[in-house]
Amino acid sequence: MLEFNQLEQLICIAENGTISKAAEKLNLSQPALSRSMQRLEDDINVSLFDHYKNKVILNANGELFVQYAKQLIQSRDKMIQETQLFDISHRFISIASCTPAPLWDIEPLIKDIYPQMKITTQVIDKDNLIKELKEQKYSMVITPFEVNDKELVCYPYIEEDLFLSIPMDHPFQNKKEISFHDMDGETMLLYSNIGFWHELHMKTMPNTNFLMQTDRTTFNEIVKTSTLPSFTSNLSIKREGKPNNRIIIPFSDEEAHVTFFLVMLKEDKKKYDDLICKIDTYYDY
Repeated sequence: MLEFNQLEQLICIAENGTISKAAEKLNLSQPALSRSMQRLEDDINVSLFDHYKNKVILNANGELFVQYAKQLIQSRDKMIQETQLFDISHRFISIASCTPAPLWDIEPLIKDIYPQMKITTQVIDKDNLIKELKEQKYSMVITPFEVNDKELVCYPYIEEDLFLSIPMDHPFQNKKEISFHDMDGETMLLYSNIGFWHELHMKTMPNTNFLMQTDRTTFNEIVKTSTLPSFTSNLSIKREGKPNNRIIIPFSDEEAHVTFFLVMLKEDKKKYDDLICKIDTYYDY
């Protein structure tokens, strides 16, 4: 009976040229590998090697068999991978976003609709979202742009508006709105784990001195007692409340308003119809 390890051994011999080199690569003794190949020949009743006085080489039969062996190994690996992905897709829902805030609402929604599923979330670079969705690393992704792709479906999900948070006596206290240009060159508190927003701030406010905080709780506590400006948003205020003793001013820049989209493979649409319907009725836009 054919065994996959014999096929892998045969491929290794073909790739290394000799049984002795393959045996070294496979961490086997040369006699053990030779016996394994003899059993393979006996099983298929075909000679795969030509034997000479000082060497043994693959013959034409062996070279053909190696081609089919590679196909079988690839098919086996694909079978295992696809089955594992199928199993995961029915036990886990994994979501990637370009920034944390859009995940705050969707996670409890999913838990309510699919209580038997385990949920994992991750913030990744926005430029990798679609690529990794198509590679099935995630069940769905949240993008800051609409996606037009025949393999995918895309739904408006949630909107985020960026605000400036300043103390009551700040020079900008009477402004009705603010721009990134107005803040360029200032010193500001900044929570670092904000995904694509971080890149935007560095681009639009290159001269600003950002004092970075990596822990959200610590950041919020510092904001409460600091005289320095910071950022907040409608989603942060919804989740954490409006900071006390602070004035909230909207940004006028177009980049400060983002509509996020929920994107998934078209083949998964039916599976997540309940979630899509819930999002469509849950948000009023």
